[in-house]
Amino acid sequence: MNENTQFKGSHNLHDAANAALFVAAFLGMWQIIFMLGIWPKISLPSPILVAENFAKIIWNGSLPQSIGITLARLIGAFTISATLGILIGFTMIKFKGFGKTLNSFSAGLLSFPSIAWVPFSILLIGFNEFGIMFVVIMSSIFSIMISTYSSIRNIPPIYLDAARNMGARGFLLFRYVTIPAATPSLIIGLRQAWSFAWHAIIGAEILMSIVGLGHILSVGREFLDMSQVIASMITIFAIGLLVDRLLLYKLEDKVRRKWGLDLHR
Repeated sequence: MNENTQFKGSHNLHDAANAALFVAAFLGMWQIIFMLGIWPKISLPSPILVAENFAKIIWNGSLPQSIGITLARLIGAFTISATLGILIGFTMIKFKGFGKTLNSFSAGLLSFPSIAWVPFSILLIGFNEFGIMFVVIMSSIFSIMISTYSSIRNIPPIYLDAARNMGARGFLLFRYVTIPAATPSLIIGLRQAWSFAWHAIIGAEILMSIVGLGHILSVGREFLDMSQVIASMITIFAIGLLVDRLLLYKLEDKVRRKWGLDLHR
């Protein structure tokens, strides 16, 4: 085992210990607040009551089923969003006037709240899977377009000039210089777009679906079951964190190390 591997292993253990300490402190504070009775028990249940609700919705199958449905929707919609966003971003680079106009337009739509797409989707498409996917796509595609456009535009010209001087042209220049130079920034943009998509799918499911994590959250609200609401929120947070840290962050880290951009090696 080399020194770099040992360092990464000890760093991961340190992060895990800090995370465990934070969770323990958070649960302790939560229990203390519950015991002090600052809020009614119906408004703020104890960690044990929330854990019991977790066990109930796992045992009856509603939580695993909802997680599967939500992730299937999200992966499908985000795949479409990423494919279209990257292709449109390349088109924006190819046609400069179109790119500048659409970049400004996209920046304005990027600030548009994802939940605001829901009534538009309901009236345009209806209460169905395509309507939910439409909300997710519209909430994330503009981030990917801007990221692709900016990543390629911000490539240092010296990289391209040096490659041309060595005879690289056309597809070779694109494949071996443009794509590697733009990839680190593009991965960051995809991480941001994923977070937008994750926000959007929950909001859409709350208002447009009878299955999924958003629906479980909505049912808890309707029946004044705060333990189910908190259990749903913890699940949503945990999945978002795991996908980001175990998949997207590791992908970004791998790309940065491959191209010599990791300053902490």
